[in-house]
Amino acid sequence: MPVDYLLYVSQARAGLTDADLEEILAASRRNNEKRISGILLYAPRRDGSAGSFMQLLEGNAEDLEELRQRIFDDPRHHTKVVIEKGTKEERDFPDWSMAFKNAPAESLAKYPVFKDLGEAHFLDRCQRDTISGGCEFLLDFWKDA
Repeated sequence: MPVDYLLYVSQARAGLTDADLEEILAASRRNNEKRISGILLYAPRRDGSAGSFMQLLEGNAEDLEELRQRIFDDPRHHTKVVIEKGTKEERDFPDWSMAFKNAPAESLAKYPVFKDLGEAHFLDRCQRDTISGGCEFLLDFWKDA
């Protein structure tokens, strides 16, 4: 069954802790229930400072837009950029209100377009250029990592 999707990246605020990540994930799973599915990736920077998020949201367009507004108002991250949105044939993460993976730099090395996901210059590139293949990347990363 066709489903709408939205894929964005953002920069974590300085000082984001593991407890903050756990809280974000718990709230996502609790709030999304059956309406929204997807995956949240967190990629720390190589220097150990705050990294980046990449999140795929799947659901109906109205629910996605409502959730996007709430997410983009969240002060735990900034420089929020939608890199893909549209409709696809089916959910990639139907069993997850929100799947989660850490994505350290070494695990991203084999994905040339996304190898610098945790670095600030990746977000600069997302604002400047068209980035494609994000949904495929997330699905491959989920299955491979």
